[in-house]
Amino acid sequence: MKFALSLGILLICEFAITSGKDENKTFHATNEWQEINDGQGVPAGLHIRINLQTGKKEAKLLSDEEDEAKDHHRNEGALTNVGGNVYGTNLKETTNNNLENSNTLSPESLKKIKENFKTYNELKESYKELQQKFQTDAELITGLIAEYKNLSREERDHSLSLQEKIKVQLRILEDLDYLVHQIDNALWFIDMGGLEQIILPLVVNETNINLRVKAVRVLGALTHNNPKAQIKAFEKNVGSHLAQILLSSTNTEELSSALYAFGSLLRKFPLALQRILSTSGTQALIAVLEKECELKVKAKSLTLISDVIVEKKLVLSNYADSDNPLAAAQYAELNLAEWLKSNAFCETVDVLVSSKLYELLDQPDLVEYFITGLESSIEICQSVWSKNPQLRHTLLTIKNRYMYVQDEFRLEIAQQIERLIKDLYNSINHEEL
Repeated sequence: MKFALSLGILLICEFAITSGKDENKTFHATNEWQEINDGQGVPAGLHIRINLQTGKKEAKLLSDEEDEAKDHHRNEGALTNVGGNVYGTNLKETTNNNLENSNTLSPESLKKIKENFKTYNELKESYKELQQKFQTDAELITGLIAEYKNLSREERDHSLSLQEKIKVQLRILEDLDYLVHQIDNALWFIDMGGLEQIILPLVVNETNINLRVKAVRVLGALTHNNPKAQIKAFEKNVGSHLAQILLSSTNTEELSSALYAFGSLLRKFPLALQRILSTSGTQALIAVLEKECELKVKAKSLTLISDVIVEKKLVLSNYADSDNPLAAAQYAELNLAEWLKSNAFCETVDVLVSSKLYELLDQPDLVEYFITGLESSIEICQSVWSKNPQLRHTLLTIKNRYMYVQDEFRLEIAQQIERLIKDLYNSINHEEL
């Protein structure tokens, strides 16, 4: 009997101790902040913080306002389980609204909606078709060349009129002009025979001015900053064809396009500069300065001559450090000053600038081109220009007009003209200037 009583007392004590431990492991929150002991479990729905002074975690019951806000936020994202599927409450409401709206739609409207709707498999098929239609630039260029070649056959078959053919040709050239600006595309076009079979026949023989102009533009895009394309075009005697256009044409747009293509072919290509400018190239550029065409075209021609002069100076000034001694040697052989003088370049520029005073006064952008051209070639032409009082008068008039206007661009040009005048007329008293 005593043994049974002792065993019962031990069991009761052990239960009391275990219960006390369990109670210590659970945090009992109140409306006041209380410290959470290590190992205590914290029920959900409490406001918890860290006391910055003690570094301990503390918790308390949420206030009524906080509890209400939390319930509201929870309800907004509540999920509803319907037939084994889980849906957002808002999504369910939206679906119900759409179903209600669908009851008000006419059968024709519902049919149209179903026709426009595509299943996932249909979307995949559409994507595959899109991938099949996608073409690389090389494929586009090849297709354009083939389309161009087919035009002559279609014209012979009387399925295409001349005007329709020209329209398609212009569209193809426009597309090519966009594509061949990229170096690899330009080389692909040349390798596929585009230069020989499309561009050169148009440049040399085409009578339609629009087609000829567009073909020359494509030629310029082909060779612009593209050394390999420059070489291929040079080998096809493109330089002499462009020079002929500059000599014979009076169309402003054609002259402008030819100057662009001519510059693209010649720049940074000393062999072409030597071969082309020593024959008809220099004469062609100077001829543009004498033509009855827009002043901006004359400015482009003078700028190209100026660029070649500067290009040669820069290469020769860095001859010792050149990584291409052969190119430097080729530039050294360019007798550009003699070619310019023999074609009356200095006299032509003298007359041109002196006679265009009033036209230049209102076009500061063109004045900048002309002054830069004069500065670049002053060593070649100083003996001619310094003797012409009309040229000096033109320069002084433009300088004085631009010097006293509230325009920073014109002021910079005026200062540029002042430096040019000092270099040209260094023996004249500065005050007189």
